[in-house]
Amino acid sequence: MIDNRLVDRVADLVAAPDFYEPLHERLFAAIVSEVAGGRRADPILLRPMFEHDPAIKQLGGVGYLAGLTGSGAGLIGAVDFARQVADLAKRRRLYDGLAELMTSARDDLDAPVEALADAIDAKLTAALQRDHTAKSASMAQAFDSTLADIEAEARGEAPSGLEVAGLDDWNHLTGNMRRGEVVILAGRPSMGKTAVGLSVALAAARAGHGTLFVSLEMSVGELTKRAIADLIYEHGRSATYESVQRGRFTEEDQRRLATAREQIAAWPLILHEDAGLRVGRLAMMIRRYRRQLVAKGSTLDVVFIDYLGLVRADGNKQKRYEEVSEVSRTIKTLARELNVAVVLLAQLNREVERREDKRPQLHDLRDSGEIEQDADTILFVYREQYYLERSEPDPGDKGRADWETALAAARDRVELISAKVRKGRIGRRNCHFIAAHQAVRGSDFFAGGRT
Repeated sequence: MIDNRLVDRVADLVAAPDFYEPLHERLFAAIVSEVAGGRRADPILLRPMFEHDPAIKQLGGVGYLAGLTGSGAGLIGAVDFARQVADLAKRRRLYDGLAELMTSARDDLDAPVEALADAIDAKLTAALQRDHTAKSASMAQAFDSTLADIEAEARGEAPSGLEVAGLDDWNHLTGNMRRGEVVILAGRPSMGKTAVGLSVALAAARAGHGTLFVSLEMSVGELTKRAIADLIYEHGRSATYESVQRGRFTEEDQRRLATAREQIAAWPLILHEDAGLRVGRLAMMIRRYRRQLVAKGSTLDVVFIDYLGLVRADGNKQKRYEEVSEVSRTIKTLARELNVAVVLLAQLNREVERREDKRPQLHDLRDSGEIEQDADTILFVYREQYYLERSEPDPGDKGRADWETALAAARDRVELISAKVRKGRIGRRNCHFIAAHQAVRGSDFFAGGRT
């Protein structure tokens, strides 16, 4: 009320409901409203709004407004005071919420324990959620700061996105994943989406990026078996995925297992399984793991979700495309809010199967055009070998030789196709997918005798 210019500085830090005293809540709301309307807000001009307020009468009348402006300390520490009020409000909400849940846990014995645990997580999220601070800058300021960022990246002084280790094809096609952006990794069933996604997650963690892999389809045990087969893979010498499942390891495999275990000990990688996950609970869970990584001195940099079609909206949507649209928008908002990259696996519709060239296209994304709109990058996974194996000619067929040639060229290959990309390149990369080992490797993996 002394200097209305301070309203713009504190309005993004503290909100009216953050004030413990209801009168102060109403007073702050009135000040913000008046200033937003281009009017002054001081004790004299606010007096008519509060002279009949019962709370102010208990404090001695409208003279209380003038008393609030009696000290100039607020001019010096306004921003710090605003942060303090917001912080105390979070603590108050957390305390009240947990106290309410403790009462429910004690008295409501019909409530499932799992539901109470989810409610506790929701209270933590609501209390500790990062403030939404608006940003603005003049064009000149934005020009200078952005150019400085570009030059710092070019000099190698700032990271150029989230580069994963050992999969240059992925880095090339995505332009390196960026915080706040969503990468769609889509394909038909049996194309290797999960294998590619898991290999990229391992490569991200290997590079030191805090990584969370959320599976709605496979258990953590199934994912880990696939990861083991991938991690110990050596061409022609290591245990297959089937051998891993059955626990059949050679002495050489055992040495590779020990080496892999030693390496992954320091990787910031979390695997999480949760069938039938709703998008609101997904958001809470991601925030929880982010807090855990921060507590361990790391950060959450990238989240993999396998897959979009199994995530449900919180509301009861009548139509599937409405539900998918809501989930897609929420995940996009979450990526920006938490400043993480999200790799969202997705299914393609059956139209692919009806075309002669079965390479995916953007309109093949299942259920909603919102997916294409919300995504910053869209990559398709395509395996020609899958379709060739299902169209094998008879031994005496005149096209048999051509088919065998094509199958040999496509064997153990997976094609990554970038269909939409903001910072990478439209194009294709032929990577190696050794299905028997669930191992995905870059296009240059076998160059120079690498195994």
